[in-house]
Amino acid sequence: MITIRNLTFKYRTKDMFDNVDMDIEKGKITSIIGPNGSGKSTLVKILVGLYRYNGKIEINNIPLLKDNRKEIRKNIGVVFTNPDNQFVAETVMDDIAFTLENMNYKKIDIRKKIEEVSKYLGIYDILECNPHDLNSNQKQLVSLASALVHDPKILILDEALTMLDLYDKEKILKILKELNSKGLTILNISHDIEDTLISDKIYVLDKGKIVLSGTKEEVYKEEDKLHKLGFELPFMVELSNRLMFYDLIDHVIYDMEEMVDILWK
Repeated sequence: MITIRNLTFKYRTKDMFDNVDMDIEKGKITSIIGPNGSGKSTLVKILVGLYRYNGKIEINNIPLLKDNRKEIRKNIGVVFTNPDNQFVAETVMDDIAFTLENMNYKKIDIRKKIEEVSKYLGIYDILECNPHDLNSNQKQLVSLASALVHDPKILILDEALTMLDLYDKEKILKILKELNSKGLTILNISHDIEDTLISDKIYVLDKGKIVLSGTKEEVYKEEDKLHKLGFELPFMVELSNRLMFYDLIDHVIYDMEEMVDILWK
């Protein structure tokens, strides 16, 4: 869905990327993690056409060029760290409608799309509220609704789970897994390795270069390399390793509910 070849980018005098290659597979969840300053948020800005770059990027088989950024953006929905920075209207309904209005949807279709996405995400009853008055979970769900309302092929999460508590994060992760099961390609960018548990593939960035990549099973085995970058293994992986040491389970379990079910038996 996204092909990146020989990506090179400088911000002022700083080299942010140096001949980086990536493949974001269609219908998969790919996570990109790295320490602060590793280039994660810069990559998002490149992918949505805000920064010019050297190299080759294709999104849904369309080359990312200055002349077709608008066409590219139709394929992408983005949710950022702080949803307050994304809100542009005084009601949730108008905020979600903003994307569709810019794409020249008819009013009747806008209302239908908003109703569908708001009911799916459980925010139908707050459509008349001011988004700034909502709690953090509701705000992030509104941002997610705005990103999904035009049926993008790719959803990009730019540190989008950072401000959520554990309960709210689990709720949104379940929604993301369900959306992915329906074919949505998800690119999850984070500094928190816990957010990678739902991933099919993980890239680890450091100083603009890929230092680790592979399935989550492959990346989590590189514990020493992760430690050097400041990452601990996700809690579920650590727990699984300890339980396997005592022969209580025979494989790594990434889902807490599955873990409870197995141990309860």
